[in-house]
Amino acid sequence: MIEIKCMLGKRIKELREKRGLTQQELSELAGIDQRNLSKIECGVTFPSKSLAELAKALDISLPHLFEFEHVILTPKGMRETIKSRLEQLKDDDIKIIYRLVNTMYQ
Repeated sequence: MIEIKCMLGKRIKELREKRGLTQQELSELAGIDQRNLSKIECGVTFPSKSLAELAKALDISLPHLFEFEHVILTPKGMRETIKSRLEQLKDDDIKIIYRLVNTMYQ
């Protein structure tokens, strides 16, 4: 349970920051105490009673909160996953990915 609490906390923080929200703003939107949100993001507590409210405040589905494979993986693991998925792509998709990566380094 400790590992899930930490991963979920990181995921909530990631989604909060992606939306440009402070902890105070998200806690107000979700109707929870800001200190409680801080404990959730740090992996100290599990938001069992406030999961639905957090998902709604972040404007995502509840299952989307638990999409934290990328939080678990190391950079090396991420590279391996990207490589294996690239091999499965069609040529047109490879061209799109190439352009995207190329523009990141111009």
